[in-house]
Parts: sequence; C-alpha cells; structure tokens
Amino acid sequence: MRSLVVVVLAALLLTGCTSRVGGDPDGGDPTAAGPVDLAVPIELRPVLATESTDPAVIVLTTEDGERLTLAEPILTIRSLDKAEVVHEQNAGTWVLDLDLDEADGRTFGDWTTDHTGERLAMVADDEVLMAPQIQAAITGGEIQIAANYTRDDAEALLERITGR
Repeated sequence: MRSLVVVVLAALLLTGCTSRVGGDPDGGDPTAAGPVDLAVPIELRPVLATESTDPAVIVLTTEDGERLTLAEPILTIRSLDKAEVVHEQNAGTWVLDLDLDEADGRTFGDWTTDHTGERLAMVADDEVLMAPQIQAAITGGEIQIAANYTRDDAEALLERITGR
C-alpha cells in the first residue's frame, strides 16, 4: 500500500511540473501529432540588404523598430504537424515550437542549407514575429519562435496563429 501511495504522489508531482502547453487541435495531449491548421498563415520571407521598388517586396517594422525589406515568401505555412509552447529552462523564457509537415520541412531545410548567414523573417498578419540570421542548415523541420516571452505571451501567439 505504501508503494502505491509513493507512485501516485510521484505521478501527481510530475504532472504538476509540466512546461508544455498544447496547440493540439483536439485540445488533448500537447505533444500529440497534428496536423494543426493555422488560423493565420506564417510566411517565411528572406530579408533583403537594400530596399527595392519591386511590388512583391514589402517593408515591415519589427517590434523593436527595425525596418526590414522582405522578398517574396520562400514558404507559406498553413498547417503544422504540431505546435506547442515550451519553457526553455536554460534561457528562463517561453518559446513556441512548430513542427513542419514533411514537404514544408524539406523546403525550409533546402533554403536554410543554401542561405546560411542570411536573415529570414517569419511574418504573420503583416507582423514580423522574428527575423533571425540562419546560423546553420535547419533540416529537421522544426522551427522555434523565441523572444523574451512570458508564458502568457507565448500562449497568446500560439492562439493567434492556430486559432485555439
């Protein structure tokens, strides 16, 4: 009987320590497979070094005031295999983890392989979510949106792009 109490207590403690919040379409297990249809498509747009008069090019301002000239999207993400909010223990912040489907992951991996050192903006509803410099090829089909997010910030972003 005592070992049963210890097992139940350990399970309750572990359940209370979770740091994942789901974007699962059924509202179930946050690590469950999707697909998750996005309410707001995410465009991946290369950041250009100079402004352009090309009508396909747009200029957007980031949250911190940086003006970015962006080329046509290399990829428009409309659904994901999984989307979840995760607490990054080392950084002490919350991030949004997005798992691309196989085709989008391949396109993203090919582009990042060929464009290491360049910047790529993630845009949703004409708002730049982030515009990092690609440090290395990202071939696993996983994207992480990271900033100084609180849990509420990350959950609000997840809800905004997934509609959940």
